[in-house]
Amino acid sequence: MQVKLAQQTRTIQWRKRLIWLLVFLGGVGVILTHFDAPLYSQTVGQVSSVKTGQPVKETDQFANVDSSTKQVLKIKLLNGARRGQILNATNTFTKSGALDQPYKKGQQVFIQHQGKQGATITGQKRDTLIAFVAWIAVSLLIVLMQLPGLLTLLSVLINAGLLILAIILDLDIKNINVVVLFSGLGILMATITLILALGQNRQMLVTLLASLCSVGLALIIALVVLALTHERGMHYELMEYITQLPQPLFLAEALLAALGAVMDEATDIVATQFEVKAANPQITRWQLFLVGRNVGKTIMGALTSVLFLIFISSTLTMSLLYLRNGNSWAYTFQMNMALGLVQTIIAGIGIVLTVPVASWLAAYLGTRQSEQGGISK
Repeated sequence: MQVKLAQQTRTIQWRKRLIWLLVFLGGVGVILTHFDAPLYSQTVGQVSSVKTGQPVKETDQFANVDSSTKQVLKIKLLNGARRGQILNATNTFTKSGALDQPYKKGQQVFIQHQGKQGATITGQKRDTLIAFVAWIAVSLLIVLMQLPGLLTLLSVLINAGLLILAIILDLDIKNINVVVLFSGLGILMATITLILALGQNRQMLVTLLASLCSVGLALIIALVVLALTHERGMHYELMEYITQLPQPLFLAEALLAALGAVMDEATDIVATQFEVKAANPQITRWQLFLVGRNVGKTIMGALTSVLFLIFISSTLTMSLLYLRNGNSWAYTFQMNMALGLVQTIIAGIGIVLTVPVASWLAAYLGTRQSEQGGISK
């Protein structure tokens, strides 16, 4: 017994050492991104000196006040045949910073050559910052959650790969049914995510069925309402960067937006019901259904609020810009918020439907499994 306990202790210690080694190597990788300029095909330079002028006040026709400031920069090239040379560049930034930014000494930037000694800055090199944020997120997952954290990270990477594959198929195959493509993508992503999170068991199956049924019903309701109203007020032409039929893309966006929140809710409801059933095998289906419904009622409002806040945050800046330039609230809402709000409502319908759907499926299948001889998690 003591030998086995000692082996388990050594295993835990080696696992902790491996985790911290991975975190350390990730930190080293973040530092190395600061010196990866030679890997870029674009010209990269580092700001070696900055001379900033005095701000100049500006006022537009709507009485919006701003100020612009000119900078004179010297930039040292970090890659290419002219590596090490110093180029001159100018930069003009505004106080509002809507479309520009000031640069500081030490920052790395992407540039385009203008003559022998001139350059134009096309943007800031931010890979180190992105790598640092990713390193923090991954490190927290690994250190705090260990194996579940690694599975979560694996799920994110797989789903990102599947999304990229779906986009490639959408671009390469002419006249492809976007709704079918992204519906299949959603089913595949949900299945992989739940298998990695819950394992291959009945609880995972119930959660998956509840999620897909709820999202499917929400989309059916949305399609019926859109058909009955003849899509009045739905200005699909306002969707950004559309190069194909906008309505299927709109529905695909609504499907993917709803799926995440619905899966979260269904997982909580079903997990609670399975735990209650395991603790009290004599509980009836109706009682188990009520347990799930109570859990759903508790978290439904919070999830709906989260979706609404995400929608608001994605439209806030552009809406403020419209209002600051003299546009009415109605026009601003129509141009920036209408389509997003409809998608949020569709997702909200899915969240509401998840409560009875998940509760009923877990109560029925859980009781049925118990009658067949126990319940597995």
